[in-house]
Amino acid sequence: MHFFVFLVFAFAVGHEGLHVHGREHLQVMGADQAVFAYKGEEAILNCSLDGRVPASKIEEVSWKRTDGDRNVLVLLYQNNVTIPESSHESYWDRVELFSSEISKGNFSLKLMDVQMEDKGEFICEVHAMNTSARTTVVLAGVGFTAPHVSILVLSAIALSLAVGFCARVLNLLRKKDTSTTGMKTDVFLILCPNICMFVAFCLWSTEGFASEVIACSAVSILRPVMLLKTSPYLDKLPNESLQKAVKALAVPFYHSTITMAVCSVFFEKIAGIQRPAGHSVTVLIVFAVVTFISAVVLAVYGLRVHLTVCLEIFNGVLFGLLLSKNRDPYVSISELICVLAPPAVVMMMVLSLQRHVFEGKPFGVEIALSSIIVTIYSLGVISIFILFAYTFQEFVKRGWMILFEGVMFIFVWLVLICLLRCYQRPRQERSSHWRKKGYLFCGVIVAFLITVHGIVYFSCIYIMTEHKERAGYLALTPLIHVLAAACLFKHPKRLPGYFQTMVYMFGAVGLSTVNAIALTTELILKAGNGARTIGDLRVIVLSLETVFISAWLALQTYNAWMRLRDRRF
Repeated sequence: MHFFVFLVFAFAVGHEGLHVHGREHLQVMGADQAVFAYKGEEAILNCSLDGRVPASKIEEVSWKRTDGDRNVLVLLYQNNVTIPESSHESYWDRVELFSSEISKGNFSLKLMDVQMEDKGEFICEVHAMNTSARTTVVLAGVGFTAPHVSILVLSAIALSLAVGFCARVLNLLRKKDTSTTGMKTDVFLILCPNICMFVAFCLWSTEGFASEVIACSAVSILRPVMLLKTSPYLDKLPNESLQKAVKALAVPFYHSTITMAVCSVFFEKIAGIQRPAGHSVTVLIVFAVVTFISAVVLAVYGLRVHLTVCLEIFNGVLFGLLLSKNRDPYVSISELICVLAPPAVVMMMVLSLQRHVFEGKPFGVEIALSSIIVTIYSLGVISIFILFAYTFQEFVKRGWMILFEGVMFIFVWLVLICLLRCYQRPRQERSSHWRKKGYLFCGVIVAFLITVHGIVYFSCIYIMTEHKERAGYLALTPLIHVLAAACLFKHPKRLPGYFQTMVYMFGAVGLSTVNAIALTTELILKAGNGARTIGDLRVIVLSLETVFISAWLALQTYNAWMRLRDRRF
């Protein structure tokens, strides 16, 4: 009996000894030194067995990259088969094993089209015979390519030009020098740094994503237009037609072009949207183009009230496109009309009240155009409801508010027209003080409506957009609403020289300087850390642009207040 127990014990110890012996002989070897590669090239990350374990005994080999507190699966080899679909999407079609070397125990990874995000530690983990072993290979750095060097050079040139000509241009503005040399120096400061940053942001497409590159590039190349609008030299330009064009078209052209540039990222998605849902997106695109053309026409004829309303509607169309990208298009249309349309239409009604009652302007083209806009909008809303209700039965339950709003807008507008006519017929004399108060009250309401419109827009984007895109679109929101508000004023004639100079120099020097520093810093830190630090350059570029336009809007408000103070109603 004791002998039998002894045999069992000896067999167990011997079996465990084999198991431990197996553990000791499963050894994985990696690279002795860190690996370095240039962006876009290939890198070989070594991982091989010591040869005492047959490759046929290998159950699983996994390559992972450490990304903060988590491991990203790069490639999985299991049951003698590579499983590429298990890899993280960033490594699809970029990694493979050397199939001819697997039988020799060589599981080195071939990493193609190396990106800066690949920098870091890669772990090769091998499982065989109920045991495992691992090795770590470090991708130490990814070298700069020609586009990267060009970005650094262009940013340095833009920074040098902006800072180098700052003192000279500031001195010319202080002396009110309107000579040809002074004008050329000023134009040089406006154009050259922004052109350099435009090209730099275009080259950033190798690292950034489409919406970020398009927005930042569009802002950079269009900024000289806004700088001409805010320039103290504008009235001194020799070409009077150019002066008028800049005064009338600069802000709406800047707003519409940036918004269309942002919308352009959705154009390629239209063809892939299945019918009938694709109809709603197509309607939004067509509406955006029509609104863009209308904005240009309204700006040419100086119809500022309708131009502001048109741009606010344009902002709503952009919001609808954002929703259609992430949600049911039918729900997007109903939310767009129900939430964002009323402030724009009510704004036009309040501005009409301000113009024809408190300002005392007679009926003319403006009131006729307002009536046409309300009628077309209301009939369009009713038509959309009928079309979608016929195509999508459940839309009746969700979108009944659209039909209600369409009918109410026509009714309220007719009531307002009757009140305006009744007021103008008797031509009752009111005190100038009373009319000024009414004029200011209407202005406050319009400012409140634009603010509410922006807050609702901001909140909806925060809730409904993807995390990657959220910060950039949140930064875009205040910019497009401030631009729409800036179109409500005539070009100011009475401005405090010191503040106008500071606003202009901030736009000409400060914006280019900060953008150049931000782009350079982001590129260098990404090369060093393998990951982006800022995440979305639109947060810096568009936010600073909003500060610049807001300062100009404040100067326009000051000019309007001075005119109102001296005006006799």
